[in-house]
Amino acid sequence: MTLNTRTFDTSLQQDVLVVTPNGDSLSYRDVDIQREGVEIKDYILKTGTKQVVVDMGRSNYFGSLMIGVINSIGQSARQNNGHMAICNASKEMRNILDVMKLDTLWPLLPTLPDAIKVVKAWKD
Repeated sequence: MTLNTRTFDTSLQQDVLVVTPNGDSLSYRDVDIQREGVEIKDYILKTGTKQVVVDMGRSNYFGSLMIGVINSIGQSARQNNGHMAICNASKEMRNILDVMKLDTLWPLLPTLPDAIKVVKAWKD
């Protein structure tokens, strides 16, 4: 499964939806980030996807719009009684997520395999 977006790459790995932002949000128009985020959220809700990982490894920094879209993707998984984890965030990004208290909502893991393992281990 892949969605046709420029801002995000998506794939299924071990039945987990992996969403990877393609660089920082300054590289894209706000309207594209929002539209493509809605496409991913709609996919999650329509398919009943419960396990989502966001891989932040392609940029050291994501702006507030991208963080908001990522948070709403996690909320969509929660609407399906599912879970989301974040991986590969830079030190700067981890600090920002910590200040925003998003680390209390979504576990921050060092690698994609770690994040997949964590979301697969959760039970409804």
